Amino acid sequence: MSWEKLDESTLNKIKKQKEFEEQTAKSLKPVYEAAQNPLVKTVLHGLILDTTKHAETYQMLIDLNTSALVGEESKNLGKKEIAKHLKEEAFMLKQTQDISEIVKDKSVKQVILNILEDEKKHHKILTELLALLDKESKEWDAYIYDLIEGFP
Repeated sequence: MSWEKLDESTLNKIKKQKEFEEQTAKSLKPVYEAAQNPLVKTVLHGLILDTTKHAETYQMLIDLNTSALVGEESKNLGKKEIAKHLKEEAFMLKQTQDISEIVKDKSVKQVILNILEDEKKHHKILTELLALLDKESKEWDAYIYDLIEGFP
């Protein structure tokens, strides 16, 4: 396994940060719901999603450090469903690429290019996840840790 257990002090800091991320996302929701400007609303929604993702990522680190059995995932995740989502993600990637090529306004183009980068990341992650599901369960830990090194 290529995962080093965290010391108690570091683990406690991660737990506190996870709680702070959750509180921050929760506190942003009423502001988001009250926002009238579509730009402000979209930015706030993105912050809520990212902050929630960060909290979940911290929880993953806590789980992996304590006792979560990552290898069991390969038995429960359906390869067929992942493959379906991979095809959908490939379609979204192509559509976003097409849009980015026809947009002329620099500000709008940058927004589309940011989405395109996310689509590329999603496609890569799903491709690697599908490959991981083909591995034996006992190999899962090493591969999943390599996958998450660059995520989120």
